[in-house]
Amino acid sequence: MNPRLYRDRFAGIIGNFLEHYDKALFGLLAPFIAPLFFGGEDPVTALILIYSILPLGFITRPLGSLIFGWIGDHLGRRQALFFSLTGMAITTVTLGCLPLYKDIGPWSSFSLALCRMFQDFFAAGETSGGAIFVLEHTPFAKRSIMSSYYGALTIGGILLASGIVTLMSSQSLIEEGWRYLFWTGGATAIIGIIFRLQSSTPIETIETPKMRDAPFFSLLKLYSKPFFGILFASGFSYTTYSLSFTLMNGFIPLVTLLSKTQVMQVNTLLLVYDMLCLPVMGYLASRFGKEKIMIAGAICSALFAIPMFYLLRSASLGMVVAVRLAIISFGVAFSAPYYAWAIERVPPRHRYLILSLAGAFGSQLIGMPTSAICLWLYQTSEWSWTPGLYLQATSIMAGLSVFLLMRKEKILPCDQSR
Repeated sequence: MNPRLYRDRFAGIIGNFLEHYDKALFGLLAPFIAPLFFGGEDPVTALILIYSILPLGFITRPLGSLIFGWIGDHLGRRQALFFSLTGMAITTVTLGCLPLYKDIGPWSSFSLALCRMFQDFFAAGETSGGAIFVLEHTPFAKRSIMSSYYGALTIGGILLASGIVTLMSSQSLIEEGWRYLFWTGGATAIIGIIFRLQSSTPIETIETPKMRDAPFFSLLKLYSKPFFGILFASGFSYTTYSLSFTLMNGFIPLVTLLSKTQVMQVNTLLLVYDMLCLPVMGYLASRFGKEKIMIAGAICSALFAIPMFYLLRSASLGMVVAVRLAIISFGVAFSAPYYAWAIERVPPRHRYLILSLAGAFGSQLIGMPTSAICLWLYQTSEWSWTPGLYLQATSIMAGLSVFLLMRKEKILPCDQSR
């Protein structure tokens, strides 16, 4: 393979890796740094307050998608990804430099929340934008497998953050060394920025200027079907991940005799399984077709959602692991070729904006509230299987979206020639 092609793909992947490293890092460090930034509160309240910062991305992430989507389609992919990764590097380093509650009082809490909001703003240009850049540098026949590699590196960023925090925690180094973890993330971003400055422009993005000036709401009307299809698809992908690695950690101890420690012990192994399973599903998607594999994953999730959650009533750790593996497997089957599927729904001239914005709304409106909605369903009904209703609903909407777009949308001519 051309070394330049390797460099271009790395330039697209590095931001996605960093985004998920930072996101996981903040969540993992939250119990340790909460007292440092909310020193005026008791430990439980401080933890609640620091976790309440995470949903603020609902405000800034769609805005970032709108702005970086416009830049990516009008000024170029490389420019959008350069600005987004530069912003992420600055905010990540800034997180490691923030003064504490003992230094400036409540202003430390405000600065932490503001910094996280800016981080979400810049990250909005990365997840979909990086995938677009990588896949536009990939031949059409290999896009499903490359999409799965891109997703696997997402899990890789989470695993790296988890491993480092676990190691430093075991050595009692977190309280003194947490700043270095953010600075390391910023240093990694600088390497990515250098590669992006040297990257090339995909041939697909060369379009006539007159096609780029349509008003925003006209574009949404023009691409309403793919927009909502991608929204539901990205929301379902986020939902399966949130169920497997966020909800289950608190839900299983509520409905079984298993402790939180027992549940958490298998988390890392499940993440490794997720990461290794993605390329396998990507290969199957390239062999049998993206839509077939995605629809199969959605159908299996819809059919087995309620039975899987019903089986969690068993106190067996083996049964709990089996259910989580099943949810992950069905989700991975859908997610592995997701980006390769999504970029074919929108022409290159408006691809960055539509994919970024639809992905942001899908993750924030459908994926982000997954744990809260599922716990509310359980609390209201006291039936352990009710969270399966949410998984079933999201899987049906995602599978139906893929099916309808498969019938109505044709592969873009520029994609076929790749």
